[in-house]
Amino acid sequence: MKLSISWLSAIIVGGLTLLMCLLWAASLLVLSDRQHQQSGETLRQNLHAQVLQLQQNQQLWLQSQYYLLNTLAKSPADSQNFQSFIWGYYQRNPGIWAVNLVKFDALGRPESKSIKPGCLQPEQMRGVRFDDFLVPRISSCRIEDRALLEIAGPVATDVGPVVLLVSMDYFDFLQKFASVTGRKLQRDASASNAFRFYEIEAGDLEITIPIGSADSVYGELRLAQPSLSFWALFERQAAIVMSILVLAALLVFLLLRRLLIDPIYRLAEKMRMAAMGALPEDAGPPQVVQPGLASLHRYFQQMQDSATLDPVTGLNNRVIFEDRLEQAIREGKRSGRKHALVMIDIRGLDELVLQRGQFIVDSLLRRVAEHLRESLRESDHLSRFERGLFALLLEVPQQEQLNNLVEKIYLSLIQRHRISGREFELEAFIGIAIYPDHALDAETLYQNASIALVAAEKSEWPIEFYQDTDNITDVSGFTIIQSLRRAIERDDLKLVFQPVVELQSYQTVYLEALLRWKDPDRHDVSIEQTIRLAEQNHLIKSLTNWIIESACRFVSQPSMQNVAVGINLSMIDLHDSRLPERIGSYLQQYQVRPAQIVIEITEGQIMQNPERVIEVLSHLGVMGLSLSIDDFGTGQASLTYLKELPVEKLKIDQSFVRDIVSNPDDQLIVRATIELAHTLDLKVVAEGVETLAVCELLAEMSCDHVQGYYISRPLEADQVTTWLETSIKPDLVRQGR
Repeated sequence: MKLSISWLSAIIVGGLTLLMCLLWAASLLVLSDRQHQQSGETLRQNLHAQVLQLQQNQQLWLQSQYYLLNTLAKSPADSQNFQSFIWGYYQRNPGIWAVNLVKFDALGRPESKSIKPGCLQPEQMRGVRFDDFLVPRISSCRIEDRALLEIAGPVATDVGPVVLLVSMDYFDFLQKFASVTGRKLQRDASASNAFRFYEIEAGDLEITIPIGSADSVYGELRLAQPSLSFWALFERQAAIVMSILVLAALLVFLLLRRLLIDPIYRLAEKMRMAAMGALPEDAGPPQVVQPGLASLHRYFQQMQDSATLDPVTGLNNRVIFEDRLEQAIREGKRSGRKHALVMIDIRGLDELVLQRGQFIVDSLLRRVAEHLRESLRESDHLSRFERGLFALLLEVPQQEQLNNLVEKIYLSLIQRHRISGREFELEAFIGIAIYPDHALDAETLYQNASIALVAAEKSEWPIEFYQDTDNITDVSGFTIIQSLRRAIERDDLKLVFQPVVELQSYQTVYLEALLRWKDPDRHDVSIEQTIRLAEQNHLIKSLTNWIIESACRFVSQPSMQNVAVGINLSMIDLHDSRLPERIGSYLQQYQVRPAQIVIEITEGQIMQNPERVIEVLSHLGVMGLSLSIDDFGTGQASLTYLKELPVEKLKIDQSFVRDIVSNPDDQLIVRATIELAHTLDLKVVAEGVETLAVCELLAEMSCDHVQGYYISRPLEADQVTTWLETSIKPDLVRQGR
């Protein structure tokens, strides 16, 4: 048995090693060609950069020769000496093609004749004022079968305009390139339309480097690159790869020997000794081995899972959870931290089993477990006790954070769950008890959490904290959310509309829709705080749908056909890829033109996942909706994102506008914002206009639109028609309308 298992392990390790060698060899076959191409591209880029550098050095050398000759040609008395110098200069600089000193008569006609043709001949200089040249000009040209690089510029003399022309072989730098790279180049005489140079030695891959441009001189440099064969790569890597594979195989074999083979030997010896009745007293109970190590491991894992995990959801069972609860209470006694025991009871599962079967219920329970995991933090613990009873153990840093987390958990439970093509809604109740406020030990804490769960099932609000005469927990946050949910369902909300007018004509541009309670006296919390709570607890989508539908219903009236309404969106809405679909459905339902809806977003919302926000807003822009940046100046929006967004308007926050007359800093900010917006081709809306002086100062700054109490307070829906029918004149506005 010992030899059999050892040899089997060695054969397996050897086979895996051989397989790795074959995979490595196969990868070389695939990578050799790819590596060859990549190295060829890298070589091409390096050679191209070298060619460009040599061309630049050639131009710099030509400029230095020009300035040298320019210095010698400045004195008219030394013209004979200059010509004598030129003959010797040609011998010392064989790369120079021609040096011409062109003089002009009083009529601007050239007096000298060039000996060799260049890019700029004296006959081409008639009427050209070279005395306007500030710096010498470098040009290139093709003359018959020769390419020239020429520099031309004025010579400062007292006898009149003089032009110095110095030209050289355009491809002279290739000699330097050949000497540096060690490549042997030869010109292709068959190329008629371009100057083509190729490498004499052939290779498997040809590298083409362009030289010059098509409008002057165009050339090509074709170089050869030898290929890197499979066997060359193999020889280069074989020693290292083989050594690594052999060492890895030995390490794996030793690990198998230590972790698998030796324990099997010991277990077999214990079995033999137990069979012979010679098992030592301290060896423990006899062990029974089933055939197959995989089966043995699987049976052990199943026994461990059945003892600790719920078989349906995969969550920890009651045994593990109670142990975690005991540990949390012991830790809380040392550190003083609070922990909340949250009991969740999902009702209606028995009826659902009778209607849809156990498979649907199990799928729903798994979906609930997934949502609970997503809602919790890493430090929290989750368990399923039985049927629809779940338990959570949460650390409580602050009461408000606990309220928000429990509300988030509740909303994740009652949302629609889609299983097998059908949607199901669950009814859930939550009872909460906090250590040490409600109990000092695990048993009492569990008892009080169960009492709170029963209270939740009997009360109108499905979330209840344990309460006694000595400890009343503040659950006002839940009351507000409950009130908002009921307000949406019962239509207790309303929209009021504040006009945005054009500053020059005082005509209404659009109406901004603002959310209000119909009966604010019935609510202790402001609408702004309620909206913040809705965003924190994922109720904002329902609220946004109500606002969009109400705005579409308002502008669909016959008297509002030419009216546009602006609505504010939450950050959560802007990250919802289905927002355009939601808005489009209401536009179609009420037959509203997209241009009648203006979407207002704050600039801070853009910076949170800007790619997703830009995608959603771009979709809305394609649909035809007008987009406006609200409260500009209070966030951290990037100008890059502003350029990418299909925005039409930019609204300056009222904190900068309200004191603009008396605050010079606010004046600078507003003026700079208006100029920036106009540069980006955006209209500017100034909100918070409350006085005539502010309105007049904004007009001087070329602001486009204004909004504020000086123009109009928010109007009720039935007051909008009267506002629109009344012609708004500047003098009426000045009177305080």
